[in-house]
Amino acid sequence: MSQSTRHDFLLAMQTRFACKKYQDKAIPKESLDAILEAGRLSPTSFGLEGWAFHVIQAPRLKEKLTKACFDQESVATAPVTIIITALTASSYEPTGPFVTQRGSRFPGTLVDFVADYEGYYYFLEKEGRIDCWSRAQCYIACANMMTVAASETIQSCAIEGFDEDQVAQIIKIDQDIWQVSLLITFGYPAEPFREKIREPLKNLVTYYN
Repeated sequence: MSQSTRHDFLLAMQTRFACKKYQDKAIPKESLDAILEAGRLSPTSFGLEGWAFHVIQAPRLKEKLTKACFDQESVATAPVTIIITALTASSYEPTGPFVTQRGSRFPGTLVDFVADYEGYYYFLEKEGRIDCWSRAQCYIACANMMTVAASETIQSCAIEGFDEDQVAQIIKIDQDIWQVSLLITFGYPAEPFREKIREPLKNLVTYYN
């Protein structure tokens, strides 16, 4: 990475803030496509990509979604809200159709892929952590989408306060198969930039050399 590219990337992260109120201004399609592409390209455990992105732009759906998110202004004013859903534990069985389809894409044989994957799967299953593990993948995509948005001068806010059943009904997902992980609002801010408050690295990092 060149010094210029590194600077631009870190500047996008530095200037992003949790926006609570947006302008009534549409996000260009090319910018929205870049945000979604950042999500698609994000890493997932074993490369399984057990997620889906639901893009809410229709006013009637935005109104319902706002109520499902306890009337948060960020949702009410955002021109775009992306709901990230994660597969539930039922899809991750090592010999099931989802893992078969995803695993078949990689170099080597499916048998090799499953042999590598199933040990971790059974560990998660024993610990009762598969749903949590699946949901956690979505936060990786969320962070990358928010950073790319900031590079386009588009602000965002991750939303974890919502009624999951109501959100699931709005986007008509089967909750036996899908769970709502989180929502992200995107748009041009209608509020002043807020300086980022972060602890210095010296308070956070321990080196082991």
